[in-house]
Amino acid sequence: MKKIDPKKALFKKSVELGEGKITGHNFGEEFNAKKFFASFKYTGFQATNLGKAIELVREMQKQKATIFLGFTSNITTSGLRDIITYLVKNKLVHFLVTTTGGLEEDVIKTHGAFLHGDFNADGAYLREKGVNRTGNIYVPNERYIWFETFMKGVLQELYHKSKKNDKPINSVDVVTEMGRALEGKPNAEESFTYWAYKNNIPLLCVPLADGAMGDHIYLYKKDHPDFSIDLIKEVEVLYDAVLDADKTGAILLGGSVPKHHIMNAFMLREGADYTVYINTGYEGEGSNAGASPEEAKSWGKASPDSNNVKVWGEASIIFPILVAAAFKLK
Repeated sequence: MKKIDPKKALFKKSVELGEGKITGHNFGEEFNAKKFFASFKYTGFQATNLGKAIELVREMQKQKATIFLGFTSNITTSGLRDIITYLVKNKLVHFLVTTTGGLEEDVIKTHGAFLHGDFNADGAYLREKGVNRTGNIYVPNERYIWFETFMKGVLQELYHKSKKNDKPINSVDVVTEMGRALEGKPNAEESFTYWAYKNNIPLLCVPLADGAMGDHIYLYKKDHPDFSIDLIKEVEVLYDAVLDADKTGAILLGGSVPKHHIMNAFMLREGADYTVYINTGYEGEGSNAGASPEEAKSWGKASPDSNNVKVWGEASIIFPILVAAAFKLK
């Protein structure tokens, strides 16, 4: 057996690798928001990735990239909905893709608030009381009863227009009509659906037939068998926007269909220029949420020389910091 020198093993010679000294924010001096956000990059772990994300989003704006924002329904369930409304109202993002829940809950909140709840609440008790739970957020079922009336009006308007003009209804029409229907209503200006309509910012909802909206479309079609919705238009709108953009950036909250819908479209132009992922997806499971920016490069969803980062974290914590540092702070 070869004799091992323990000192040689323990005191192996090294070289200096890496960039920048690991350090935290100095709270011993007067607080400065700009310095505080800048400190993330050199803190280590996910704070460093968040610091890189802040730099990337600033660079997207500097390069006047078309920014695609994708987010799952739970983002709208939470207070992040108000942050998205801020971005859309001020035209800081240029294209939105969400799920059915993301769209319908934005509209529902113009009617009634969602409420603080408990992760560990008794599900049977909540069901008895007509209260739906998403995490630690309660949604009284009355909100969805109101939404049925709202959607019936939207579908009725689209159906009559379709008959009058002899043109099929498409999924983009549905979302646009939802925004238009909010105009003049209480709390409309709290809605990103409303501001997307007002500012002519494309807002796609995929898959449209999921969730409560799918329920109401199903019920409406029962009364109007000739009612149908063409889903192809949204693909045309998304792909045209991707191909028409000079530079492209994506901010993707969560995984699911919005993340894939946007990243898949980028394949038409050999990939996005900038991407920021914020989710807790695990790459080892092979899921869409877990897929890394490097995996996206292999598909041509991100360009070979693109700038990308994934912040592994929960968006309700990460996204407000990103928006404050990259959009609000000048």
